[in-house]
Amino acid sequence: MRLKERWHTFIDSRIMKFVRNKYLVTGLAFVIWITFFDSNNLIEWSRVVLNIGRQESQKEYYKESIKSTEEKLRELTSNRDSLEKYAREQYLFMEEDEEIFIVEERP
Repeated sequence: MRLKERWHTFIDSRIMKFVRNKYLVTGLAFVIWITFFDSNNLIEWSRVVLNIGRQESQKEYYKESIKSTEEKLRELTSNRDSLEKYAREQYLFMEEDEEIFIVEERP
């Protein structure tokens, strides 16, 4: 009889009344569904947000890279001396009576 009384006390307790609330159960089921099982779940959404942030930083990096490349191109097309310097440094161009010595730095 004592076990039966405890069971009825447990069923009538505030915790069980709270758990039997249909709105709470529905809301909890909805949150679990949205977090884990839905095709647009919160976990996937957070991954997408982080990926967008990474892509935005890459976008800024490439914009700066394009800007510096355009400045370099503008300088090379406007000044013949800078074009010659660039060609000599990057492509090892030389005149007929010159010799080129390549010095490599070792770490």
